[in-house]
Amino acid sequence: MNPFDKMLQITYYCKMQNRMKKISLWVLLVMMTGIVSAQSNASEIWLLDIVKKDNKTIATNPYQMTQNDYYDNQPCFSADGQFLYFVARPDTIQSDLYEFNIKKKIMRQITNTPESEYQPQLMPYAKDKISAVVVEMEGAQKLYEMKLDGSNLELLMPNEDSLAYYCWINDTTTGAFMLNGAGGTLHQYDMIPQQSIILMEGGFGRCLSVIPGTILFTYVQKGSEGKNTMMKYDMTTEERMPMFEMLPGVEDYCWGPNEMIYAADNGVLFMLDSKVEGAKWMPIGNFSENIGFFYRLAINKTGDKMAIVTYKGEKP
Repeated sequence: MNPFDKMLQITYYCKMQNRMKKISLWVLLVMMTGIVSAQSNASEIWLLDIVKKDNKTIATNPYQMTQNDYYDNQPCFSADGQFLYFVARPDTIQSDLYEFNIKKKIMRQITNTPESEYQPQLMPYAKDKISAVVVEMEGAQKLYEMKLDGSNLELLMPNEDSLAYYCWINDTTTGAFMLNGAGGTLHQYDMIPQQSIILMEGGFGRCLSVIPGTILFTYVQKGSEGKNTMMKYDMTTEERMPMFEMLPGVEDYCWGPNEMIYAADNGVLFMLDSKVEGAKWMPIGNFSENIGFFYRLAINKTGDKMAIVTYKGEKP
């Protein structure tokens, strides 16, 4: 289990205990899990090129973007693909948002706050802003937007204080994983008005996304023995439909152009063409020896650059 997922469990515990009278969430995390070494939670971000060769898609040219012994995770490309936003936590206690200039290989810190920020995402209606989950000092987890220099924070979901994961469906709607109940609840959350529709209680994965060019919200429904199913939800009809089976035990994925979807297993990157009925997962790059195992993925809008997150030890 990765540290952010551990944090989610601790957050739920705090809610049940009235947040322990303002005890810092990350202090509680250290006390309850005994995390004293950043190295035990190390994850790194690599960049790959996605190219066409002999009518085949190939992942190649791995470049290690971060190289340290702490948590670097949750990558997200800028709209023009020139920058990568991500989360780093050097001290095991508090995380901030960072930006990486892909061409110039320059790192820039976006936030430097006593709170922790997670899950940077592109704002669908503002090119100069990003959104993020902010873990406030009393332990509440809320969705904010901010400028790319970390300024002008604005609360987007004031009535919700237990947001874990999310994605933008359109300008005013998110898909949201809320820490309600033992397994969490999956929501369609509308900013105008501030209200939500519960789609599922427990049994779904952390990775929430939208098929590019649509408002079809996708999530992984977990089954027995690692048999997971990709689901899509059409908020205009409120219809939920199974799409295809995921790789065994895999819940992390990313959508690329032309409804191509990517996922990883045992250090191998796979691709599936969701437009083709009965399509199978096809390996497009084996990095098990030179990179190792990875799980979280992000791809730019043109589909030629991908970020992957490697991990040590058991799969998070």
